[in-house]
Formats: sequence, C-alpha cells, structure tokens
Amino acid sequence: MAVPVDGKTNGPGIVWPGRKRVAVMVTFDFDAEFLRISRAKSKGTGIGFTDYSRGQYGPHTGIYRCLDMLDTLGVKATFFVPGAVVETYREQVEEIHRRGHELAYHGYLHESVRGISREEETANMEKAEALLESVTGRRPVGHRGPESIIHPFTPELLTERGYLYSSSMKDCDYAYLWEKDGRTLPLVELPGDITMDDFTYYYFTFSDPAVRSMYTNREVYGNWKAEFDGLAEEGDKIFVLKLHPQMIGRASRIAMVGELIAYMKGHGAWIATCEEVARYVLEQEWEKNGEQDSPGKGGALK
Repeated sequence: MAVPVDGKTNGPGIVWPGRKRVAVMVTFDFDAEFLRISRAKSKGTGIGFTDYSRGQYGPHTGIYRCLDMLDTLGVKATFFVPGAVVETYREQVEEIHRRGHELAYHGYLHESVRGISREEETANMEKAEALLESVTGRRPVGHRGPESIIHPFTPELLTERGYLYSSSMKDCDYAYLWEKDGRTLPLVELPGDITMDDFTYYYFTFSDPAVRSMYTNREVYGNWKAEFDGLAEEGDKIFVLKLHPQMIGRASRIAMVGELIAYMKGHGAWIATCEEVARYVLEQEWEKNGEQDSPGKGGALK
C-alpha cells in the first residue's frame, strides 16, 4: 500500500473485509480540559473558568453518552487519550477500556507545540505509554498528534517504538504506508480531514474570538453523510470520524452521531477500530510481497 500521495492516484485498490465499500473509524480525542489549555498556550494566551469547565464536560458527562451510544449500536471505537487525562480521570479511561474500545497515544499534556525535540517527544511518549499500559496491560499501537501536529522525526520514532499506525495527516482519503529515505516503513497512516471533525462545527471559546463555531446538528449530519456517500461510491477509501466527548457528548449531538453510524452500517461501511483497519492494511501489503508471517502484535515488521 505504498501508494503515491500525488493528487492523482485514486487509492491502492484495497478490498475491505466482506467486500465492504469503505472502512469507517469512529474515533474520539478524549482531551478534557487539556485541549483548551494547550491550544490557548500555543497562541500565547490562557483559558478562563468557563473554558476549563467546558473541557470538563467531556469526562463528567459527555464520555458516558458516547460510550452508551457505541454500546447501543454495537460499535467499537478508538479513543486517543493524553497521559494527563489518564492521571486526572482514570476511572473514565478504565471504563472506556472495560467496554472494549481501543486506547491510543495523544501526547502527555496534549502538547500542540511545533519544533519540539525528539528527546522531549520521547519523554512524553514514555510517560503516556506507561499510563495507558497501566490501564490496558499493553503499550498503545496507535498515535494521533495533538491538534494533528507531527514532527520530521515522528514516523521513524513511532516505528522504533513499535507503533502500528498514526492518524494525523490530511493529505488524502485512503490508508497508506509511510516512507522515509526511499524505504517503506511498517507504519500505516489513516488520514482524516477537518470536515469530519466535530471541532470544526462545535468548538467555542472566549479565549480566541476567531474560533466560535456553532452549526446545527442537521448541517453537520448532512456534511458527514454526503462525504461518506461520496467515499463509499469511489471505493477503497477510509472515513475517519474525529469526535471530542466535551463537544459531541451533548444529548442532541450524540443522538445525531448514532443516527449517522446506523446509516453507515446499512450502506456498506466496515466499521472497525483504527488498530483493526491498520493491521488489515499492513497484512495486505505483507501478503502482496509474498511474506510468510503476518505482522507482530507490536505493529512492526521484522
């Protein structure tokens, strides 16, 4: 699946399990207040009590609505969780794991900082990985950069640490393998887009007057359904839905997401965790190259 991301190539021609039309991943960035703190910090400002409280809505209320909706529809999701959220809201993170969902790396303090050193990022990963492992019993195999920020060294660092995939890029709408210095890495990228991110439609803060989004649920549903339909029609694509419990966890909004998921299930979607999709993509590449063994549990090829 080392397909050129050149604006002309229309995907790798992958066939999804059961000959489904599109691979759908329902993902959550469970950032709590750390999303708002780090975003304000990156802009040289701080947040007030109301923003802090908005962030807390996620772990206090929103997360449980999200989990109940997923249970009702029988869907497993991927939750990208900063290490500090594990420390602060461990009970909620343990509940995510108890209900059978994937936990993946999303920074330690949700550090949305450009220019961070490899040493600093390694330290962040070591802390966050240990916290996630203390909940799940295994190191995470998935990564999403806070605010989708990655660094020049990120693909190689993830490969070295046994990661299977990242979901940070916006460069196409199919899964592909990272390349570095002319060689293909055993690291799958699962790109998304801001149009499939609830942040685009629902994020509101007084700390940044330029960001005060508030769309109706019907508008958001219409956008997401239309994008899903278009990708399903083309085939071999992925649809990564990116949600935040502090925003999407409102009663009317999570009901809308449930309606969308039910629609996708009935219209050709293979709905799986990011790990499941990435492992399938990597196994297809493995088989194509005539290897005898499938990729190991750590996500790295021998």
